[in-house]
Amino acid sequence: MCILFIYNGANDIESDFSLILISNRDEFYDRPAQCMAPWSEEPCVYGGRDLEAGCEKGTWLAVSSKYKKIGLLLNLPGVKKENAKSRGTVVADYVKSNLKLLDYIESIKNYANNCNEFIFVSVELGNSLPEVNTYTNATNEISTWSDTYLGFGNSLPDKPLKKVQNGKNLLKNICTKLNKINTKPELLNELISLLKNQESNLPDPQLEERQPNMYKALSSIFVNIPKARYGTRAHTIVLVTKSGEVDLIELSLKSPINIEKPEWERNEFQFII
Repeated sequence: MCILFIYNGANDIESDFSLILISNRDEFYDRPAQCMAPWSEEPCVYGGRDLEAGCEKGTWLAVSSKYKKIGLLLNLPGVKKENAKSRGTVVADYVKSNLKLLDYIESIKNYANNCNEFIFVSVELGNSLPEVNTYTNATNEISTWSDTYLGFGNSLPDKPLKKVQNGKNLLKNICTKLNKINTKPELLNELISLLKNQESNLPDPQLEERQPNMYKALSSIFVNIPKARYGTRAHTIVLVTKSGEVDLIELSLKSPINIEKPEWERNEFQFII
C-alpha cells in the first residue's frame, strides 16, 4: 500500500513551484531496502532500491535529473500470479531510459502482463507544464491527468479511495497558502504533517471490499500496524520551481526498525533540470 499526491502548479501565476509531489511508501518493516541515493550505475537517477531477493533492485519511486522524469509504483491488491515478475523494475527501467511514456509502455507490455497488478505513475518535466500520466496493467489503460491537484492510491486511478480524496484536499489547502520559495521551510513542515496524518477516512466501501480484514488500519494516510510489522516506512517530497530547481527529500525509518522507538533518517538532494 502506498499513496501519492501531486500539485501541478505550472499554470498557477501565484506559485513559484511548477510541481510538488509527495508520497508515502507502505511496506513490511523487515523487507530489505536501500534509502534514496544516486544509483551507482546511473548517478543522475535518485531513488530507493528494493533489496528483496528476486526483485532485481527495483524501486517504488525514482527521479532522473538527466531525462527530467519521475516514476512511481502503486500496487493493486488482488490475485497473485505464479512466478510474477518484479513490479519495481518498471519504474527503474523507465527513469534510466530516454523513452517517453507511450513508447516505454509499448516496450514493456509483455513484461507488465507477467507482473502482479500495479499502477505506474509518470511525471515528465521536459516542458513548462509537467505531464502526469498513469498506466495500469489491470486494464492496460494509459491516462493523462491535467488537474492542478491529483491523488493516487491502491485503487484504479479513476476510482480513488476516500483517504486519497481527502488528502488531495489537504494538499490544496497547503499549496494555496504556501507556494513561495521564501516559505519553503513552512511548506515542508506542512507536507510532512500531511504524510503523517493518521486520521481515519471511513466509511470507504471500496477499501472495505479490497481489504476486508485490515481496512480500518489502512484507512489513514499514514499507516501503522505494529503487530504485522507493516506500515509507512518512507516519506518522499519533490519540489520543482518554475526556474527548474529541484529539492528531493526522503524521510525513512532507520533499519532495523524498532516499532517501540522508531528513528527517522533524512536524505536530501538538490539539482537543476
